[in-house]
Amino acid sequence: MVVYRIAKKLYIWACPSVQFVTFDFPAFCRRLPFFIDRLVVRIFFQSNSTQTVPLTLINTCPTTMKTSIILFMVTLWSLVLGGLTNNELLKLVKNRKTKVLELNDENFENILNGQRDYHLIALLTSEAPNLNCVLCRELAPEYTIVANSWFQDHPNGVAEVELTEQEEKDGKKQPKNIYFFKSEFKDSKKLFSVLQLQNIPKMFYFPPTKHLGPNNYLREKVEYQFFHGDHKELLKNWLIEVTDHRFNLYIPVNKTKIAINAIGTFIVVLLLRIFSKQVIQVITSRVIWCAASIISVILFTTGYMFNQIRGTPYVMEHRDGRTEYFAPGQQSQFGVETQIMSFLYGFLSILVIVLVKRAPEIKNQSANLFLVATISSLIFVLFSLLLSIFGVKGVGFPYRFINFL
Repeated sequence: MVVYRIAKKLYIWACPSVQFVTFDFPAFCRRLPFFIDRLVVRIFFQSNSTQTVPLTLINTCPTTMKTSIILFMVTLWSLVLGGLTNNELLKLVKNRKTKVLELNDENFENILNGQRDYHLIALLTSEAPNLNCVLCRELAPEYTIVANSWFQDHPNGVAEVELTEQEEKDGKKQPKNIYFFKSEFKDSKKLFSVLQLQNIPKMFYFPPTKHLGPNNYLREKVEYQFFHGDHKELLKNWLIEVTDHRFNLYIPVNKTKIAINAIGTFIVVLLLRIFSKQVIQVITSRVIWCAASIISVILFTTGYMFNQIRGTPYVMEHRDGRTEYFAPGQQSQFGVETQIMSFLYGFLSILVIVLVKRAPEIKNQSANLFLVATISSLIFVLFSLLLSIFGVKGVGFPYRFINFL
């Protein structure tokens, strides 16, 4: 766009008599000889005439003026072409530790416009806390790993052997280097606006091209579709598909994680050695194993995992103010059901254990009878409540003691 505006202003200044409504870049390229001729007249001969300058007049110019004219024409044409060459990007990347280049409002027109003799991948994202883009934060390190892996396999660009294989496959030699760019929203608001992005992150592939003109990259881009899974592998497979390149992934060693695990393991082993007697007592305790077994059985039989997987609501509140605690049918439930059923199963288990293990140890017959009668009554009431809940969950359930629901 910068080149576009510069060319338009120069055209208006050099050709004031030409009227147009919109600036047509292809038409400008076709009339480039006339434009340069008029520009030379304005700059070097201070004339507003619409007549062209004869070559003989230019030939009579001093050598310095002719040199200036040639340099001006070369500079103008380089502006029109735009873009960075493969060698320029390769030199830039080789001097960086991280192989992801920055793409922002100051450089995107120069990078994306014009000819490209390489593959270009651009990640548009934002890690700003106020946007809270979780996927952006997850994707950024994965994207860097893929970029670094590509250049670890190709430190000096695509090897000549690979170019020869491509030439034999396609019948002609094609540019193959891949360059990775990353654009942060706060530094690239204009780019995001040009691409008309409504959400982030976005990733685009820009293939090699010989097309000229402003914003030609908008017609050439290929968008990457995000899926659940390992982002590194998914991105690598996509790059293989669009670029026809194969490369290996090199996962960097997380030294911090290794150090934390080593220190944690050392502390655990040290504590086990110091408190070995107490640890053995806990491990061999029947009471602890009994409690752990009962809790595990209750959690699995009352639908705790079902709630976690399905994300069930805690209760069902109706518009008329009613609150429903039990979902009808055996294929659904509410969160509160797990808590109610856990309490019933747990309390019934404790009552049965006390009735079987502790009651016989009481030698006083009156106390023993009172305890057995009390525990039996509680078991009867709680089991009646359990059967009533089964009746609500399963239509036609025939068994009842005391009908609570």
